[in-house]
Amino acid sequence: MGMLVNGRWQDSDLETFQRNDKQVRFRNGFHDQVKLNRTTAYLPQADRYLLYVNVTCPWSHRTTLTRKLKGLSNVVEIVYLEPVMGRESWWFGDSKQYRDPALNATHLHELYSATDPNFTGRVSIPVLWDKKTRKIVNNDSAQIARMFNFEFNEIAEYPEIDFYPLENRDEIDHLNNLVAENLNDGVYRCLLARNQQLYEEAYDSIFHTLDYLEERLTSKRYLVGHLPTEPDWRFFSFLIRFDIVYYSLYNCNRKRISDYPSLSSYTKDLYQISGVAETVDLDGIKRGYFLTVNSNGIVPKGPDIDLLSAHLRENI
Repeated sequence: MGMLVNGRWQDSDLETFQRNDKQVRFRNGFHDQVKLNRTTAYLPQADRYLLYVNVTCPWSHRTTLTRKLKGLSNVVEIVYLEPVMGRESWWFGDSKQYRDPALNATHLHELYSATDPNFTGRVSIPVLWDKKTRKIVNNDSAQIARMFNFEFNEIAEYPEIDFYPLENRDEIDHLNNLVAENLNDGVYRCLLARNQQLYEEAYDSIFHTLDYLEERLTSKRYLVGHLPTEPDWRFFSFLIRFDIVYYSLYNCNRKRISDYPSLSSYTKDLYQISGVAETVDLDGIKRGYFLTVNSNGIVPKGPDIDLLSAHLRENI
């Protein structure tokens, strides 16, 4: 997959690297915070930040959903990368359809090296970039989504929306962890399993969790409370990709989401919330996954998915 080592791209991965004759584990990214209370150098200001994302990536999708639903489209500019990963990880492609307004970079790793010339670690999206300091603020999707939820409320169009309400935080944390570990990460454990046993363990965990959430959503419209919260959007980014990518390409083929009555109607319910459909690019998602994983250049035509039919979940 490749990574940065001391600010320079290399095509192979390392678990550790040498510095001053000592083994040092590499960094996992940037974790500065935008704060409304002025306790950091990063203040919630309009037209100051760029959000680098990719339509393929479910972690990117969580941040674009929160940005859209909080009404931050005119506050935080979005920058799309090429859906298909290049030889040096995420990039802006050759077509000139995607471009970098910050550094005129060709690859995302250039923003990492510009922020920290000695950065050693993998390059991931999403990335929140500060135009004022010309540095990455944060590349953790959960932290970025939560900043959008809280720290921009003074300039958000919908400050009253709260995806992490105080009274439900224990339950939200539990479901966030369940979805992240068993589903978001679980499909990659299926794809990258080194042997049959590891594959089957990941596979069984995915469908055990889907069976549990199908049952939960039979009597609850959303995972927690009467409005969508963080785990709903974490789960949605998984569900919208499952039948078109994970079911076939990742060998997660026991059942499709369309075979689960509650999960399929729940996916439609979330998709039909105003603004959500604008964050979903089904063709781009398929192209990004299949052309990154497959070398034959073939993207499947199907399946046909109707996300706009009646879901009837308002009756729950």
